[in-house]
Amino acid sequence: MRFLVVSLFILLSTGCAITKQPAEPLAMPLKPTLKSQTYQLEYTKEHSSPKVKSVQLPAHKVVRNQTVKIITDKASVTDKLLSQISQALNDKQLKVTTKNNSDYTLTIQQLDLTFTDDTKYAIKQPEKPFTLYSNVAQQYPTQQCAAIFAQVSMRLTHKSSGDVVWFAKSSIDSASFHREPLIYNFTEEQKITNELEVVAFIHQQNTDEARIERLGKDIQIPQYKTLSKLSSLTKLSGPCNRTEVSALTPMMQFYLSSILIDKIKVQ
Repeated sequence: MRFLVVSLFILLSTGCAITKQPAEPLAMPLKPTLKSQTYQLEYTKEHSSPKVKSVQLPAHKVVRNQTVKIITDKASVTDKLLSQISQALNDKQLKVTTKNNSDYTLTIQQLDLTFTDDTKYAIKQPEKPFTLYSNVAQQYPTQQCAAIFAQVSMRLTHKSSGDVVWFAKSSIDSASFHREPLIYNFTEEQKITNELEVVAFIHQQNTDEARIERLGKDIQIPQYKTLSKLSSLTKLSGPCNRTEVSALTPMMQFYLSSILIDKIKVQ
């Protein structure tokens, strides 16, 4: 009996001694520092000067301090533009009046704004091209923007005789008016492409069976892999869509109007 008890104790002690201790759990590897870099692109186009035609006839001399009544029946003139035209006449030392006994009448004959075909802006190579410039320039060589063509025409008439003493017309496109380049940016970002693979490997290696199996073995944890990705272009400045270009029209009309009035020869 005593022999059986001793034998059983020896067997149990031996079993405990030969039971394998599992390897330590694997920890998740540290992620690499991911880089992010932002770049700018500039797009430009050739601009045209405003087209201006001005003819002043010698039948009547326009003299300082003579009065002018502005006629707006033929065009839709805002109060602000009317005020700006009045100021431009005052700057020429002509007096604006609303009375019918003025020396002259200035008729606003045309204030036209027309959307035309989109205008193209070409990418401008920077002085020091960045590494990705060639690839991005091939992918985004141009930008297309809405365009408006503006025309303004006026006529100055001697009131008492009805003689036309001056007439003029000017025009310009929206891109040539504002002359701003288009500025875009994009971001190059590094992303980890195999994070799920690394997580799955660590999870599998930390099961009870795997920990016992890899006891004493050198286990290679998969390295994180990174890939650089480019974001889409984001516009930072420069009018381009229809809403942005339409917002330029009041300034375009005033610009053309002031050019014309400046052509009136006042003695």
